[in-house]
Amino acid sequence: MADVSKMNLLRKYGITYFLLTLIIAAGFIWYAIFKLEAQQQLRLTVFNIGQGDSIFIEAPNGNQVLIDGGPSGAVLGKLGGVMPLWDRSIDLIVLTHPHADHVVGLVEVLKRYDVGMVLESGVNYSTVEYREWRALLKQKHIPVMIARAGQKMRLAKNIELDIFTPFDSFIEKSPSNAHDAMVVSKLIYASSSILLTGDAEKQIEYRLILSGADLKSDVLKVGHHGSKTSTTEDFVRAVSPGYAVISVGKKNRYGHPYQQTLDTLAKFNIKTFRTDLDGDVEFVSDGRKFERVGVQ
Repeated sequence: MADVSKMNLLRKYGITYFLLTLIIAAGFIWYAIFKLEAQQQLRLTVFNIGQGDSIFIEAPNGNQVLIDGGPSGAVLGKLGGVMPLWDRSIDLIVLTHPHADHVVGLVEVLKRYDVGMVLESGVNYSTVEYREWRALLKQKHIPVMIARAGQKMRLAKNIELDIFTPFDSFIEKSPSNAHDAMVVSKLIYASSSILLTGDAEKQIEYRLILSGADLKSDVLKVGHHGSKTSTTEDFVRAVSPGYAVISVGKKNRYGHPYQQTLDTLAKFNIKTFRTDLDGDVEFVSDGRKFERVGVQ
């Protein structure tokens, strides 16, 4: 004769196990859906790195780009927050120019990550940090490409980094203002784009306008931390962004961002974010338009 109590227990726990199996299966399905959706997105994060610049890009195919590294090793912690612990490689590093608030963090990155390629202007700049940068590139046999206007770096299908400047060759030259050798680029994914200006000043902004380059972008990374030397009305009008982001340190000694810059952005009704106030600023695009994560 069957033991009714045991059958009831089997039925009870059998239903429980069945429900748990359904819940786990549903979890895997939703995870797969979210992962598939994430794989279709291009992600760009402007790190809250203090008074400096550092921008991380990850394409849907997993290719990763780091533009500048900020003024300290703090970028290592930032990378640890956006990259898996086991991922110790970066496909491309772009150094916009050799000032300390852009290159110091990159020196630390070179020491700890395998880097596929570096893009920079090749300008001559005699500082301890930049000499160490050059020495590490040579020591680790990292290929260096000299940036020039017109280059296109393909990151994935329908995704490229278009190089807008330098217009002129700065290989081993020592301009009085290192900003003249700035690497300005535009990240493009299908019909969406972000203009990345580094510390480009007014002279470069006007040359860009006169060059006929397609400056119009969803997002403008504001030049030179919001300094008064950048972000002219003519340039902002040409870019016509919906968003702007300023990479700037809290209570910095330069007074960045300059009030006139903030007024110019406000005049064009541009939603502006600041790393000193908003922390890391992340944008994603599915190819149609870049949007700020967490903002409607």
